[in-house]
Amino acid sequence: MSDPTSQKSPSDELISARATARRRRPFLGKFLLLLATLLALTSIIMATQVSWSELSTARSAMRKRLETEIPHRFLAPGKTSFEFPAGRVFVSYLTDTEFEEMRYLAPTELVFELVITDPQGTLVDVEIEPTQRANLESSRPGRPSSAVLVGSAVLPADGTYDFELTLGPRESSRAVADVFVINDAEVAALESAFAPLLTFLCSGGGALFLGLLGWISVWMERRTAAAIAAMQDMSLAAKSLGHQTDSVDS
Repeated sequence: MSDPTSQKSPSDELISARATARRRRPFLGKFLLLLATLLALTSIIMATQVSWSELSTARSAMRKRLETEIPHRFLAPGKTSFEFPAGRVFVSYLTDTEFEEMRYLAPTELVFELVITDPQGTLVDVEIEPTQRANLESSRPGRPSSAVLVGSAVLPADGTYDFELTLGPRESSRAVADVFVINDAEVAALESAFAPLLTFLCSGGGALFLGLLGWISVWMERRTAAAIAAMQDMSLAAKSLGHQTDSVDS
């Protein structure tokens, strides 16, 4: 039997478990919220740096080019040559268009291999992007039409370049290929306008994601702390009841 006059050890002292749990700080959630705040500030700063007028001017100039200049087109599979300035070129095929008084219809699933050769006969590196598509107006009312991007490349200098599109050995179809180039001046204008815009969009999206994740982390950490506090309260209550029982027995 225990001696009721004996000194209790420090481990037997009752400590407020709920107060201990409340002292827990959700460090992960607060860290994520701090990162979200920094990204939000970056997004606001970059929004002020975006030259919306320059971006609008560049888009208007490209739209005017598309409407006024003669398209660079050829039948694919096939090969042709065009004279272009230095810049970035985009090669796509059209799913519904007329070419040389003939209508050509093609599915959007064709897989062309693109080969570009510079005036010296050297191959130009091609960036393959087969999933990019753009909706176009069709000459047939109510029917869809698309431009399916085959690939893009950087033309290093002015000159006449050869373009060749080929299909796989077990594929057969005819389509009209379209080649569009953005010269170096237009590329520089777009890059200067899009760089702050891209940073603004990425920072804003990152701030939103991290903010949501941070609030969820804070909520989960508080729920966890509350659950731990409840369990410790139950444990201390049971321990206190045990001490009282031992005292009565003694």
